[in-house]
Amino acid sequence: MTTPSIGLALGGGSARGLAHIPMLEVFDELGLKPKAIAGCSIGALVGAAYAGGMTARDIREHAERLLTNRMSALRYAFGEKRLNPFDLLALNGLASLHLQGETLAGLALPETLPKLIEDLPIPFKVIATDFDTMEEQVIEAGPLRKAVAASIAIPGVILGPKYDGHSFVDGGVTNPVPFDHVRQGMDIVVAIDVTGRPRPANGGSRGNMELAVGSLLIMFHQVAGLRRAINPPDIYIRPAVDSFSGADFFRFKEVMEQATTAKDQLKRELERRIARLG
Repeated sequence: MTTPSIGLALGGGSARGLAHIPMLEVFDELGLKPKAIAGCSIGALVGAAYAGGMTARDIREHAERLLTNRMSALRYAFGEKRLNPFDLLALNGLASLHLQGETLAGLALPETLPKLIEDLPIPFKVIATDFDTMEEQVIEAGPLRKAVAASIAIPGVILGPKYDGHSFVDGGVTNPVPFDHVRQGMDIVVAIDVTGRPRPANGGSRGNMELAVGSLLIMFHQVAGLRRAINPPDIYIRPAVDSFSGADFFRFKEVMEQATTAKDQLKRELERRIARLG
């Protein structure tokens, strides 16, 4: 049987996007490789590693090593990587303290990956948002770290790089699950949605930050839903990550466990689709 061509889209969702890793394990376990990958935000980060030749197991082990707890992350950043803390911070005025996106991407991405997007073994598209033109931008060439930094640039938290003098922010603002960019020439299009939803108030009142972040999640769902209604992918998977916040990176093992059902679902649906193709 001819191996099908599969396009894979990995959506944004901050820490919830760690659930992308079990989804990639499905491809490895079935002996499949996507022919093209598009990633947004955390999906760009995980997708860059996979498109760069890492196996899903490699990515899981790398993430677990960094995210076992806060002390392991600090030891990695300031011990092994010898990062100067001031290189991680960007101060644009007294009221504008951000994390440096390129420094953060450099910490998360292994040094063994190709430096340029066009040199990745799997064709890869990074989805970001041009703040000045208010448009989605698809980055397919140039420095990998810079492109990923643009895609993970959460407004007010992470400062993204500039392209041609334009400020770039998180790709989720314009395309939270970018399956439309891996459609052409593919037998099967797979989309992984890890956006999550606003968490229940549990009887208490929500703070300003929770309301702001929750409002963004609602917008992301609306945008993704509209795109899906126009031309849906063949397989659309939503791991059960609603109980996690975008900052829950140190709940790595719990995210992995919660993604088990979605992993099984993706494996079954891929097997069915491939069987139909004959």
